[in-house]
Amino acid sequence: MLSKVMNEFATFQRGVRFFSGHRFGVAPVGRGMSAVACARAVRFVPPRLRERLRGAKALASRFGALLVAALLSSCRSEPPLPPGARELGARMVAGKLSRPGMAYELPYRLFVPAGYSAGHAYPLIVFLHASGSNGTDNLSQLTPAVGVLIERSQAVEPAFVLVPQVPESDKWVSGSVGPPFLNYRQSDRPQSPAAQLVLVGLDELATQYTIDPDRIYLTGVSAGGAGTWDLLTRNGIGRFAAAVPITGANDPSRAAVIARLPIWTFHGADDDVSPASNTREMVRNLRALGSPVRYTEYLGVGHNSGRRAYDEPELFPWLFAQRRGTDAARP
Repeated sequence: MLSKVMNEFATFQRGVRFFSGHRFGVAPVGRGMSAVACARAVRFVPPRLRERLRGAKALASRFGALLVAALLSSCRSEPPLPPGARELGARMVAGKLSRPGMAYELPYRLFVPAGYSAGHAYPLIVFLHASGSNGTDNLSQLTPAVGVLIERSQAVEPAFVLVPQVPESDKWVSGSVGPPFLNYRQSDRPQSPAAQLVLVGLDELATQYTIDPDRIYLTGVSAGGAGTWDLLTRNGIGRFAAAVPITGANDPSRAAVIARLPIWTFHGADDDVSPASNTREMVRNLRALGSPVRYTEYLGVGHNSGRRAYDEPELFPWLFAQRRGTDAARP
């Protein structure tokens, strides 16, 4: 019985590892976990393991319970913020996106380029965070990857950077279950309110700042990478000049609607949270349609590819060179 409990426990352990370390780009199991990470990890206790832990009276039950307790013993009552989040947030404008009839408001931080002038049209980069950053504090989404994105992009050209935050109750892509997170059929999943509010944000910001409508770019990591693919192939079609999805699951059957969109996508070859096969399948379908998609796969790298990707010296010169064309794919 002990071996069965241990095998089933591995699924729970993967959930703990993913949610406890994902926010910071590392993967400690149970060490300094936030309350949010703990709560989300517990969802991955397999039903059979829960039954064994409740019903078994033997050593296996007691040992399994001790393992759960050991992993969750360091849970904190308040989620820790990513390193530098408060400092980065202080440099950004805070706000909320809303629309009548929506289930909630979407908090966001906006980086306004230095020396902003209403007489000049600026590009806008939209960043979708990973699931470890969900919440309503409007700070947890400001991970080190966002800092790298802002620093590297501004070194090439002054640009706005919009970083919205999904509440704990929702996701960029509805219905996601894992890890591992795998490709899916988009028609089986209704679009989340969070994704819809991102497009609301584009319209709202255009009334407040001078943003070049032909130079709006979408990017995201992990769950945000999946959100990037998903938004591009739904009602985001024709809204973006280019996209940079990182380690995201997707619906490869939707490749045709973005076949002419400039895309540079990244994935770690050793990713066991969202396997590299997710991106490989989409890239294969896009290239079969003549897409100019660029794909970088990092050998020996797991799930945390975001900072590495945003640190690529050619990425932002390439991104800012892209402009929305009149022949952009339509539904």
